[in-house]
Formats: sequence, C-alpha cells, structure tokens
Amino acid sequence: MGVPPQLNVLSWIIFIFLCVWTGIALFATINPYYIWKITEGWKAFREPPRSYFIIRRIVSGVFALIGLSLLLLPHLLR
Repeated sequence: MGVPPQLNVLSWIIFIFLCVWTGIALFATINPYYIWKITEGWKAFREPPRSYFIIRRIVSGVFALIGLSLLLLPHLLR
C-alpha cells in the first residue's frame, strides 16, 4: 500500500513553499537594503538608520534557520 496521491502533492507544495521561504530569508539576510527598497523604500522620505538593517538581518537570519531546519527535519528523523 502506497502513499495517497493527495498527500504526495501536499508534501511537494510544502517543500516548494519552504524552499521559497528559505531563499527569500537568505537573500534578506545577505542584502536587507534591497528588500527594504522593494517593500518600504517607495513610500519613505529617507532611509532608516543602520540599526534597522542590522535588526532586519538578524530576524531574516532566524527565519532562514527556521526554514532550513524545517527542510532538514524529515531527514534527521529517519
């Protein structure tokens, strides 16, 4: 007896979501200024202070670690 096809499709959707999540979080960790420019820069009159980008880098790094751990969790539980 195999895995139902609905479960297989759902697992692929979750896998793709986690890959996109982790990729965006890694990119935001590497270049938080570009992410700010895309999401908030168009409505700002001036750039935020340097501490804003440091905090954004830390938070996005945490989200990248969460994404990586969720991607690797099935392999670690075997």
